[in-house]
Amino acid sequence: MNQITSCLQSTGVEVKVVSITTAKHPIIDSNEFVEYQEKTNFESVFIDTKLTVGKIVAALVTNSSLQANRFISKEMDDKLKTILSQEKFEVVILESVFVGNYIETIRKYSQARIFLRVHNIEYLIWKRLAKQTKNLFKKLPYGYLAHSLKRFELSLFNKIDGYFPITEVDHTFFKEKFPHLSSKTIPFGIKLSDYPYQESKIEENKMSLFHLGSMNWQPNIEGMVWFLDNVWTIIAEKYPQLTFVVAGKGSTSFFYKKNYKNLQIFDFVENAQQFINEYDIMVVPLLSGSGMRIKIMEGLALGKPIITTSIGAEGIDITDKENILIANTPEEMIQSIDFCTKNAQKCEEIGKNARKLIENKYTQELISKDLLEILVTDK
Repeated sequence: MNQITSCLQSTGVEVKVVSITTAKHPIIDSNEFVEYQEKTNFESVFIDTKLTVGKIVAALVTNSSLQANRFISKEMDDKLKTILSQEKFEVVILESVFVGNYIETIRKYSQARIFLRVHNIEYLIWKRLAKQTKNLFKKLPYGYLAHSLKRFELSLFNKIDGYFPITEVDHTFFKEKFPHLSSKTIPFGIKLSDYPYQESKIEENKMSLFHLGSMNWQPNIEGMVWFLDNVWTIIAEKYPQLTFVVAGKGSTSFFYKKNYKNLQIFDFVENAQQFINEYDIMVVPLLSGSGMRIKIMEGLALGKPIITTSIGAEGIDITDKENILIANTPEEMIQSIDFCTKNAQKCEEIGKNARKLIENKYTQELISKDLLEILVTDK
């Protein structure tokens, strides 16, 4: 979201940000964020999104989306009414479907065109989770959540003026259903100056693997358990000199009672770039999810060889074994790590090609023009 804001401001567009904050995503206490608040006239409303029995019953009775309902707030609605009554806007961007419940208020109090930033196909995440799990007590709820969220998510496209997905895969999906809407694929753009490239030397006998991701997001949990149980247990025995470093919110508590060999755990990382640069090979074992993985984009920008699944790399114009390594089964994951341990120089080359991919296709400068075209000139 910060990236879209930066793109717009870099082209001279005035931007105001109104945000929902939650216990999971609070206001960041940092000088950098204070600067961001000033640049964007930032305002926010706290919403308690924790699930309660009342919320679950209400969603069942009204046959509505439990996930979307969690973000409904009278305080947020009143905030929007006040801002839209006092200021005139040409465009309102909805960042993700979960603020879709406020479209009626925006229409009532503003003449602005409304665009949806499509981060992913939200219901598809839950559909894939339902398909992957063998636990019937999870499969049924996941399936219900996917069905109700799909109905809510698709209904939003009948209320907006246009949308810009983060991946071409998602664009194709929605374009077939809503061909009349203005749309354009706007991928995640990297500001290269924020990701200085440091050419690294990988030593075969001291190679390290790492994963960076929050352990309070279900697809991350699912993927990591799958990787550790089916891949790392074998790799740790086969290559006792290798280490696997895992970092991200909730990692310490999640892995506290799990006894995996050569596993290092960090709960909070002060500087993500510094962490990524410290280790050799990024592993992103995603089995479900949708959209573009920002951490993978950052890893590519920093020139890291990355092992991930087809779902993990979805939406990125990558080439297997040229600028990334794709592995969809435990056997393929093990083969990819085998390859890296025996071909350090080739791994370095894959990392260099990863950086070139970002430079050629995914810089902030390249996407700013397309963003303005869909938002400003397409009237």
